[in-house]
Amino acid sequence: MVDHLKFVFASITTITEEEWLVLKPMLKIKKFKKNDYYLSSGEIEQQIGFITKGSFKWFYINQKGEEVNFHFFFDQNFVVEYQSFLTQNPSQMFIQAMEDTEVILLPKRKKILEFYAKSHNWERLGRIISESVYAETANRVQDFLFRTAEERYINLLNQHPDIFQRVSLTNISSYLGIQGPSLSRIRKRLSKQ
Repeated sequence: MVDHLKFVFASITTITEEEWLVLKPMLKIKKFKKNDYYLSSGEIEQQIGFITKGSFKWFYINQKGEEVNFHFFFDQNFVVEYQSFLTQNPSQMFIQAMEDTEVILLPKRKKILEFYAKSHNWERLGRIISESVYAETANRVQDFLFRTAEERYINLLNQHPDIFQRVSLTNISSYLGIQGPSLSRIRKRLSKQ
């Protein structure tokens, strides 16, 4: 199972066989049941995970005590609360499994930084992953700045056509920044087109 990660890395950058063989014994597989937390508010992110199957929601609790979904992590993607990972400050966010989920955990942050110092290949991999996380976050912010709820909905469907089979309507409406009835109206209107 962990060997799949080698192919993922190879699709991003060059990792030598020697570099892979050093990393491989440090990889851990962890299973999360639906509703288990990958990370809770107040914790400091120490690891990057790669989701082999399943999904997570990344959310915070607003001043009204409501859950606000910021992002979804799906299979074949990395999962990390990157700001906390970089700064080593406690996260204000939660990452919670939306379904039974399996993750390959990379070594803890200290070991990753050692890899970066020893190899340009590892350093490049880390940079590309961080650029990807930044781009996703920037796109999310731009969604709210420049797109209507309907445009955000269409964009979400284009990115994840099977989202309604995997994510509850409550989580989707929270992610879109709208109430459930508004989501129902958007879906109804678009289904007539």
